[in-house]
Order: sequence, then structure tokens, then C-alpha cells
Amino acid sequence: MYDFRTLSPLDFELLVRDLLQAETGIRFESFGPGRDSGIDFRFSNGPGNAVVQAKHYIDSPADALMRAVRAEDIKVEKLKPARYLLATSASLSPSLKKKLLEAMPHTPLRAEDIFGRADLNNLLGRHPEIERKHFKLWLASTPVLERILHSGVYNRTETEMELIKAVVPKFVHNESVSRSEKILADQGALIIAGEPGVGKSTLARMLVWLHAEQGWLISVIDEIKEAFDISTAVDEKRLIFFDDFLGQVRLSDDLIRAVDQRLPPFIERVKASKNIRFVLTTRDYILHQAQAQSSRLSSHRIGLSEFVLNVGYYTRAIRSQILFNHLYFSTLSRDERSAILADDFFLEIIDHSNFNPRLIDLLTTGDYVSLAGLPIRQTIKAVLDNPKELWEKPYRSHISPEGRALMLAQFFNDERVLIDFLESSFCRMVQALGLQFSNSELPVRFRAALRELEGSVLAIRNRSVAFSNPGVRDYLQRAIVEDKLLIPIVDVLVRYKEIEQAWVYFCSLTAASIPPGVEGAWTRLAQRMMSEAGGAPLQDLSLLIDFYDRFKNSELIEPIKFMISSMKDYEIETDEVGQCNAMFEKMALSLLPLEVVEEAIMVFSSRVGDMIRYNGHWIELDDLSRVARNLRSYGDDSDETIDAAREAVEGYIADLDDALSQVSSTDELRQYERDLGSLMKEFGVTDRTVEERIDIRRDELLEEEARDSSSFEPTRPTNLPGHVSDDEIRSMFAEIDNKKDAASS
Repeated sequence: MYDFRTLSPLDFELLVRDLLQAETGIRFESFGPGRDSGIDFRFSNGPGNAVVQAKHYIDSPADALMRAVRAEDIKVEKLKPARYLLATSASLSPSLKKKLLEAMPHTPLRAEDIFGRADLNNLLGRHPEIERKHFKLWLASTPVLERILHSGVYNRTETEMELIKAVVPKFVHNESVSRSEKILADQGALIIAGEPGVGKSTLARMLVWLHAEQGWLISVIDEIKEAFDISTAVDEKRLIFFDDFLGQVRLSDDLIRAVDQRLPPFIERVKASKNIRFVLTTRDYILHQAQAQSSRLSSHRIGLSEFVLNVGYYTRAIRSQILFNHLYFSTLSRDERSAILADDFFLEIIDHSNFNPRLIDLLTTGDYVSLAGLPIRQTIKAVLDNPKELWEKPYRSHISPEGRALMLAQFFNDERVLIDFLESSFCRMVQALGLQFSNSELPVRFRAALRELEGSVLAIRNRSVAFSNPGVRDYLQRAIVEDKLLIPIVDVLVRYKEIEQAWVYFCSLTAASIPPGVEGAWTRLAQRMMSEAGGAPLQDLSLLIDFYDRFKNSELIEPIKFMISSMKDYEIETDEVGQCNAMFEKMALSLLPLEVVEEAIMVFSSRVGDMIRYNGHWIELDDLSRVARNLRSYGDDSDETIDAAREAVEGYIADLDDALSQVSSTDELRQYERDLGSLMKEFGVTDRTVEERIDIRRDELLEEEARDSSSFEPTRPTNLPGHVSDDEIRSMFAEIDNKKDAASS
């Protein structure tokens, strides 16, 4: 039984409308000329009109509802309808229904036309199609949450429960949901693209929840390689979600290599299987960069445009509902809500050219408004007029120096970082900013900064930390340049992830933004890496080659030779095969002196050869093909190297049945057969059982595809028409005043 707590008053009105339309078979007309009309909907049925009033009273006392209906009685008397229907989310006993009738003596209200919480739940049982349509009812219900949690969404339990509870009530169901579902049903894959802050991740999360309710298993990934690893079971329905799959700051060379290599074949796998769905999000300009740099992503074979949905346009009605829901469920004080409602200020927000969901979410959050330190209307107007000011005032005026150090520590780490790692980064940022804290003070300062920023800037869940809003990262990209912080920060970096993030950030800067002397900072860091290695030798060597190719500084040669020497005793893991492929290509194109490149290739070829010789059967065919060919094309060309590649192919074939079990469709199997045959021919490997084993797998897949009849029914939005008048919006926002009045009763 629903208590309708996840619905705003507007959501509740639309639910009542749809339920009564389904029950009576009569179409209702939405009616909102002003806050004093006493009508939410009306319809004609025989002589005279009937009107409907919906009252969303969840936790308010019965007296508040009684006062509201007495006030309505006066209004309805003037309208003189032939019939009046009253629906409320409050729980109504028979005696309370009787009192409601007595409170409206001038209204043609009958007992059977009063619908309380139990009555509405009964109608939902009679009309399940309405329940399906209003998915905000059930998305946050306990059974659905348990199903999502058990399916492993984000691999976090309580964290995601709180997230879904926070997201669902504020979400406004719009056409992008049904359009997304149609693309997923037709193509299997969906890329949600748009400018920062337009609601890409929110839409993706709603799709995740919707699929979880339908029984799909959910996986959230951080790299495309993981998608292959978890999509091997062909008899289970699985939706895979990858947020910001092209990065948040800049499209790095390593990332575009990985995407170029792995995304097209996985998209083909998804298209061929009805049991896999893939949802990705990205900023539109980064997607365009990726297509410009990758011939595979822009090819007609992949047909990227078929499953890209650009979001960000919202009608005036949708904007009104977005602001309404955020304001209704906000953590703002009563005075702050009143300031937004006064003098039609909410209309200015709705019609502002810079309106977007991310800004609205922040500007209706008590933590942010408190951090901004200005009257709420002044804060909202300043941010909407110039969104770049969103974090400027808080960062410059209200956040402590150690709070700023913590924000920088978060910036130069993964999107989500463990608290222990973040604390060590914080200590380095304190040093970069020149803050004078003793070693004994640092833990205390770190905990104080965490408390200061939690909620407004940082989200802390399960001992890991992330920015609560992606806009913080966007702001810091500018602040680091303006404050000339890059050189002092590079001078204190130690961990590989920090160094990598700083390098990606540095490479994203325009020439005018690069501080003089930065080359020296990177050179000092390279020399420091010989005694304080940032990561594994393969990672460090890759970064150092990038440093040299950018600066061509001879002082970088010694650190590079040191890392080459470190590679001699390094055992490459199979999950580093993508990095190996990138390294072969990087060395081939590097501007390093020839003797250094030759030494690197000799050592690296030996290490890669050992890895694929002994563990090649654990590597996916695409990766194995590429690394074997790279080893032959770019390697040291020794017999030992070529033998290693041949032995890797033979070892792969020995475990062929395991590999074939991961092929999920006959189309994918055809491509797989061609690729394996080509690789065997190239390295002179023969095995007469390969064709037979592939034929057995083909028969299995044909049987599975014949049984597959899975489908997904799109939901439909329940919004008001695209155009709404000022009076209709005023009528809508009057419900927030009603909430305030009821709460004070």
C-alpha cells in the first residue's frame, strides 16, 4: 500500500486525474486559472459540470484537512457544479469522511466521491496500467529497493538506497524517458549526451531503476573492459551503466585508445543480444572530440547516431515542475521558500535562459545556500545570471583554507576516493598551498574540513568521498589557473592517480593558461619518481614518455631509463594488456632518442612475451590479437618474441570452450570465427577441432535465440501540456504555501 510520500502535490494531482479517468471512462480537463478557483480538474457528464479537487496531505493533522475543505466549500458554492469529487493522500476513517461531508454543506459531495489513501490504493489495484505509468510511486518502494540492492547496483547498499530516495521525488517524468526506452529497445545501447548540468546522469539513473524493477540485473562500471567481463551470461537480462564514459575533464589519449578498441565490439555484442542493455552518459562536446579522433566511433558500421540521445531542452511546463518538485522537497528554511514564492520570483527562475536542473538542485539545497552566505534571492539571481559564479563566492569567501586544500585533493584523485587516500592527498595540498600546520594538526584539520564540506561540496558514503556536484570540478579547473596553483601542486604529487589526473588536466589547458616554468615542475616530478614511484613501472614509464614527447627535455632521459630498468623485474598482469598495446604504439611514435626506444622495446617485448606465453588463454581474443600483432610489428623481432605470440595463440585455443561460452549471439560468433581464423593463419597455428567446437556453440546460440522473447514496455510521461500560463504556474506553486501552512498547523 502506497502512502504517496514520494509524490509532490503536482504528481499527486496527475495521479488522481489518471485514476479517475480510468475508473469513470471520462476524460478530465486540467483546470488551473488561479489559486482560488477550487478546481484541479473538471469534466462534463450529463447535465452540468463536475469538478475534482486533490489534497496532498500526508503527515498533516486531520484538523488541517478540515480547515482546507471548509475554505473550499465557499469557493465551490460560487462555481455551482453538478458534482464534486475530493481525493486526498490522507488516511480517512468512516467518521472522518462523515466530518468532511459536514464541513462542505454547500458542495454536491457524496460519500462515494471522497477518495482517501486506501481508496486510491484500491483504484491502483483495479488499474495497474496507471500504477505502471506513475513510476515514482513504486521506484522507491521497499520491494523494488531490495531488488535493486540485491542486484548489486553500484556495489553499494545503503548508499544507493539513500540516493534513490533523494532522486525519485524530485524527478519529473518527461519525453526523454520514453525516448530513451525506445532507443534501448531498438538498439540495446543508449548514449545520453548533453551540456553539463542538464540531467544526463539523473535520466540514466531513472532508467537503471526502471530496468531493475523489470527484473534486469544491474552493473555499474568504470571502464569498458568490465562490460565484457560481466556480459557473458546469455540467459540473464543485464543492464550496464557507465557514467561519463569519456571522462569529465578532457578526452585523454589513453582513454580514446581504450574506447576506440573496446566500445565498437561491445556495441556489436549489445545489438546482437536482447539480454544486454548498455547506458552511457557523456558531455556532448567530449563525444564530438572522440568521434573526430576515432575513425571507429565515427564509422557507419557502428552507427553511433542511432543510439545517441541529446538532452537538455525543457518546455516551460517541465521547467515549472522541476522547480516545483525541488522546492517542495527542498531542505530550505520556511523563510527561504517564502522568499522564492514572493512577488512571482519563481517565474523569473523558470524563464531564465540559464535554467538547468543541476543549478536548480543546488539552489534549493539548504547546505549550499548556507555556504553561499547571501540572501537566497540574491544567491539565485547571481548564479543564474552568471553560472560561473556558482562556486566562486563560497570558494573565495566562505570555505576555510583547509577546506580548499581538501577540494583540491579531491580534484586530483579518482571521481570517488577512499578517505585514507584522500587524507594523504590533503596533506600534500596543504603543503602546496603553503599552509602552516604541524604534523600533529593535520589529522584534526582534515576531519574538520570533511565536516565543513560534507553535504554542500562533498558526498561521503561508505568511507569514500566524491564531489556532491560535478560543477565543483568544473569550477576548480578555472580556479587552479587563476590562483597559479599548478606548479606548486605538481611539486608535491606522489601517487600515480594524482600524477595522472594532474597530467590530464595540464594537457587540457590552452597555451594562454599554462604557467611559465611548468616544464621544470614536471621534470622535478619525473626525477622524484625514481625514488618515490607513483605507480607500477608500466604506468610510470607511460607517463614519463608523455612528459618527454611534450617537453623534449633531456633531463627526462635518466628517469625514463630508470623505469625501463625497473621493467626488467616487473611481471605484467593480464589486466594490463590494454596498457601494453598503448605502450607499443606510444614507443613507436615517441620522439625519444633511438637508442632509448630500442632499449625500451627490448625489455618491454620480453615482459609482454612472458605474459602472453603463460597467460594468453586468460585474455580476450581482441586483446590477444592486438597485442600479438603489436609484439610482431613493434617488438624486438626476435625468434623468442614471435614464438611467445604463437604459443599464446595455441594456449588460447586450448581453452577455446571457455572463450566460446562468452560469445552471446550468432552474429558475434561469425565475427569471432573470422578473427580467430585470421590470427591462427597469421601465426601459423593449426587445429582441426576449432571449427567443430565453433559449430557446437553456434547450434547452442541458435536454440537460445529461438527461445528469447524478452521485451520492455516504455513508460509514458504524465506531464501537463508544454505551454502553461503564468496563472497556471501560480496555481501550481500555491501548493507549496499549502504545505507550509499545513506544517505549521
